[in-house]
Parts: sequence; C-alpha cells; structure tokens
Amino acid sequence: MADTIPLDSVVIDERSEEIIIQQARVRVFNESGSQLNDFTENSPVAALIQGQAFAAAELLYYVNKLPLALVIDFLKVTGVERNLGTKAKVTLTFNIAAPQSVPFNIPQGFEVVDDSGAYSFLTDNLLQIPVGLISGSVTATAEEVGSDYNTPAYSITNITQPLAFLTGVTNVEPASGGTDLEEVADTISRALRQIRLRNLVSANDYEQAAEALLGNGSVAKAIGLLGANKATRELGAVHLFLLNASGEPANDAQLSYVKSELSNKLQLGTSLYTSPIELIPISAELTGRLVPGVNLEEAFDTLWEAFQDYLNPNSYPLDQDLLLYEVGFALRATGVIKEAGYLTLNGSPSNIPVPNAYTLPSAYSLFMQLVDAEGITYETLRGGGESPEFSGFV
Repeated sequence: MADTIPLDSVVIDERSEEIIIQQARVRVFNESGSQLNDFTENSPVAALIQGQAFAAAELLYYVNKLPLALVIDFLKVTGVERNLGTKAKVTLTFNIAAPQSVPFNIPQGFEVVDDSGAYSFLTDNLLQIPVGLISGSVTATAEEVGSDYNTPAYSITNITQPLAFLTGVTNVEPASGGTDLEEVADTISRALRQIRLRNLVSANDYEQAAEALLGNGSVAKAIGLLGANKATRELGAVHLFLLNASGEPANDAQLSYVKSELSNKLQLGTSLYTSPIELIPISAELTGRLVPGVNLEEAFDTLWEAFQDYLNPNSYPLDQDLLLYEVGFALRATGVIKEAGYLTLNGSPSNIPVPNAYTLPSAYSLFMQLVDAEGITYETLRGGGESPEFSGFV
C-alpha cells in the first residue's frame, strides 16, 4: 500500500477567548484615541469586553465544529452508520465417540462456550461428520461483539447442550476479528473508503476493502497474478494476505468472511484468493551495560516492550528486511542501557531477510544479559519460554 498521511482537520479560527480579549483591548484603546484605557478587573469597559469575547469564543467553538458536522450529516444521508463492533470468528473441531453408520449432524447455531464460561460461540452452518469419521470442523461466530471474544487456541471446549455421541469440541487456532465500538473518526474514514471503493480495481482498493472488513489496525496485502498455491502465476488472480487487528494471521473463518464479502465487487474474470499473512518469529540475544540508578527488572521489561513495539506486525512495513542495527538502535533508545555490547537475531549477528511480500517479523523472545556498575551480570528471558523471574547474577 502506498504511504499516506491523514488530512489535517479544518480549524476555521484558532483564537482562544484570552487572545480575543487582548485584541479587543488594543482595538478599543486605539479607536477611542486612548480615552478608554481602564481595563482593570472592575472596569465597566473590561467587563463589556470580556462578555463580548466570551460570546465570540462560544461562536467560534461551534463554527470550528461545522466542517465535521457537515461530513457526518452527508454520510448519514448516504446511509452510513457507526459500527458497534464486530464479532469474533473461529473454526471449531467437534469429536464424536465412534464412527457412525449415518452422517452425524451438528445443527447450525449450536452453542459452545470457552473455558471461563463467559464467551459463547454459535456455529455458522450445519456440520455433517461423514460415515466412518469421528471429527469435523465448522466456522462459528461469537454471540456478542467485542475484542474480549478473541480467545486463545484450545480455549473453547465446553458444550452447552447434550448431543448423543458428541464427546468434545475445541479450537485449534485463536478466535479473531472481534472489535469494540468504532470511534467516530474511524467511522468517517471507513465510510469515505467505501464510497471510493464501489468496484475493486487496484491493489490498494483490495487492501482498503479487506482492512475495512477486519477492523481498524488490521493489515492486508494484495498481490496480483498470484495463484492459490502462492507460487503459480495466474491471469486474473488477486491474492489477499490478511493480518487481523490483534496482530495475528487471519484465521480460516476470517479468510472465508473477507472472500465472501468482496466477491460481489470483483471485476469479470477476476479470481480472488485469501491467505493469512505469514510471521517470522524473531528471537534475540542482547548484552549491555545498565545505566546507573535504573531498576534492573524495569530495565528488562522496558527492553522487552521496545523489542515487541519495533516488531509489531500491525505497524512493521511489509516487504522490508529486518536490519540488525535498527533493532539495536530501538533497544538503545530506551535509555536503560548505556551501550549494546552484543546483539543477535535468531542466533546470528546479521540481518533477517524477509522471504516475500506477505511475510512479517514478529517478536518471539528476548534473552538479555545486563552488567551493572559493579560489574555483576544479570540475565533473563522474556517472551517464548519465559521464566517469570530473572535468574540472578552470573
């Protein structure tokens, strides 16, 4: 997607009430030939000026809101509504006790609940487990909207209603796509994109349309002429790679949802494929000298947060290699270490090449060794395989 920046808001008059009062005093003094010159707090002239300035400031406040009001009223006429949030989607795998002599049916709308008992999901379609098999999968949608329904993998295991021979259910991938109430600015941005995207033509059109469906903060990458197998050149093909707003590759339910929603906007002869954006887990090792006076555990936490922020898939640019020196700069910029003595990425002190345009790096773990002013070395691991406490000095 091309680099862009949002348009600046239109402010018709930026003057505050205090500035209006100051300008009014100068004008009254000059126009009266310096005859009106008492602007003390109890002066009638000062009181009159302050009253008029208050009225003017109130008028400017509402005048400055006029551009936004006009845009919102225009969008209301076109039928745009604020998104109250989206429901998370997930793929569920159901298991039965033994192969049956007839297809085993799990009805559409069958309810399952996560381990906490707080989040319910309903199957989108009828699931038929064929004769001879003991499991089958079907997509499901959260009962309510909200990001809280983005539950982890293997967390949806409770069946709320008995069904003969049905022994269990689980989700092998996280539930994704649940979002909260849309901000007004996001509503306006989405609506204007939809007005522009009556038909999908360019790669940017496909990416914006997919991101509008997956929610604010999601990432889409459209590659033309790329077939379903990600290798074959195919005329008329558009392959969309998707990352949801929570920083995870889009799951099967989201891929199907985006493909279905965009199908009626395709040009004749276009084939649309959807796949998750791929992530490269990055493990780093860092040695450095601790800045005197900095708390050790706070330093560890700060460095890990900076590492995660730099490698956030939702903000890291697509099709850009991971450069060792830039990672090191991001860690040094935290101010908790005086210098980085040694840094490796995935076991090597070198850059990490990104293999294609639909792959992003993602923070997996950070092993740190920090030396304090007395020469004592402390170490810890954050992320994958993390120990909750640092191991102490070595």
